[in-house]
Order: sequence, then structure tokens, then C-alpha cells
Amino acid sequence: MAALLAACGTGPKPVVPAGEAAYAAIPEGNIVTPRRVEIRPSDVVSITVYREPELSIEKSIVDPDGNIQVPLLGPVDAAGLTAAEFARDLERRFAARFLIDPSVTVSILESAQQQVTVAGAVTQPGVYEIPGRISLIDAVALARGVTNTAKYDQVVVFRRYNGDRVGAMFDLGAISAGLAPDIEILAGDQVIVGTDGLKQAYRDALQAAPLLNLFQTFAILSDSNGGNNGTTTDGNGN
Repeated sequence: MAALLAACGTGPKPVVPAGEAAYAAIPEGNIVTPRRVEIRPSDVVSITVYREPELSIEKSIVDPDGNIQVPLLGPVDAAGLTAAEFARDLERRFAARFLIDPSVTVSILESAQQQVTVAGAVTQPGVYEIPGRISLIDAVALARGVTNTAKYDQVVVFRRYNGDRVGAMFDLGAISAGLAPDIEILAGDQVIVGTDGLKQAYRDALQAAPLLNLFQTFAILSDSNGGNNGTTTDGNGN
């Protein structure tokens, strides 16, 4: 860990997309519209098949791949579906092979925690549970706001898309002033408020979420001058 952080103090400073390119990488989203309540890994669900108690499940935990073990059907992918959508899917599957006109009810009994990491130049870096739909400003507020060393124009959001980590840099000052759109923060995102050179911000991020490898897709480095804008690079240094 020490060697990795020491490496952040030398070399060029590639940075994730900023400005308009940032919103292309991580879109604004819709903070106002209620989010679909979808089944996710680690959720606890119940399945009731009308007049078929042997096919019903009082409690089942969605596995890491998003599957639920259903009697007769085996593992069935439920991730990304609402409870009603999954119930209709089960009805179609049962009707195709086993039952005549089945009626299925699915309920989400417990939802897995949705969390966001907020680190860097904030008052209380840490991992926070998301209370519904939140914006970038809301996420920073969860960490009790920025410190007096914060670089408002160097707020980086990391997110996973299809297994890859992507990131973008936003100007929190412009967003707060209404001069730039706010963005929706999703479960699993990492928000890092930069300081001069960003070095301390990324050290705090590693301490707040040591299992999340910030350096896997983007080599975030800090040059000797600190605070200068850079360009994006891929894993080959291009």
C-alpha cells in the first residue's frame, strides 16, 4: 500500500474525463422520478404459488449472480426485475411445463443495503447508506460537506459499467451554483473530493474502501506541482 501511494507522487497526472465529457461518461440520471424497486443480489424474497405450497418459498436470498432457486425450475435469474415482473416470469415458466394457469406472487422482504463511498477532502470520509435517490451534492452532504482544502472542480465519481470501472470529474462549485447539472449517485459509486494534487484524496479513498481498487482502470497520479488538469489514459498508458 505504501509503495502504491508513493507512486502517486511522481510522473504525469492522467485524470478521468471532465466538463462535457464527464457527463458523457456518467450521465445525469433522474433524481426526482422514483426508482424502480428491482430485485438485486442479497435481497430476501418470498414466492407464493397459489394452491401450490410445495412450490412456494417463504424466504430465499438472491445469490451473487442474481439467481433464485425455485422448485421445479432450478436457478432463475431475477436481478433487474421488479417483484411483479419476476412473478409474471415464473408464471410463464410454470405454465410452459408444469402448471395450468398458475398464479404467482413475489415479495421483496429485505433489500440489500445500497451504499456509496465518499472520500477525500470531506469532513467525515466513509461508506454511507443511500437513502433513496441522491445526487452528487447529496452524497457530499452525507460526509458532512467538504473541507477548506477541497478542490471544488476536482470531484471524481467512479462507477462500474459491465465489470469495468469508469470515472469522471465534476465541478461541485458549478453544480452548487446551478451552472452545471447535478448527477445521480448510484449504489456502489465512489465519490472523491480532490485536494491539491489529489494525492490525499486517493489515500483517504483507499482507507475508506480498501477492497475497492481505484487504480484498476484509471492510473490516478499526482504530479509534483499538483492541481493541474490532465487527460485520460487506458491501462497501456495511451
